[in-house]
Amino acid sequence: MNNEFTCFFYGTLIFPQILNRVLENGRSNTEKPINIKESVSAVLKGYKRHKVIGAVYPAILKGDDLKDEITGVLLGGLSSQDIARLDNFEGSQYEKKKVQVYVDNNLIEAMTYVWKDSPTLLHDEDWNPKDFEKQLYKWNTTEEVLNL
Repeated sequence: MNNEFTCFFYGTLIFPQILNRVLENGRSNTEKPINIKESVSAVLKGYKRHKVIGAVYPAILKGDDLKDEITGVLLGGLSSQDIARLDNFEGSQYEKKKVQVYVDNNLIEAMTYVWKDSPTLLHDEDWNPKDFEKQLYKWNTTEEVLNL
């Protein structure tokens, strides 16, 4: 039985230093290490990414337009413990959903975290990874990352 999972990340977790800190937090010596370098660029179609009001992280919702798409990263080989860490990091505003993402022209099933809180908490504008990257230096400890 395969207990490995694949996730699509589209926000703060596209940055290896944040993803690594989330996945390494509390990892035991018996758990298989995750190689963040194995993540690949992927596209999720039919969803739109938004800035969350008053936050540095984004959210995604199903888009109204079939042309809506989000570029992010896909990472496989995640354990159930990794998923629990990700669930904890994402919090109660998100729900885990199965989606289909494109890597090159191949369609791959993955899990991602979709906004389930009120849409009124979201800006209409897209969250820009480059804007977040300018502030990335502020999150240089595990505690700060886990409190994003």
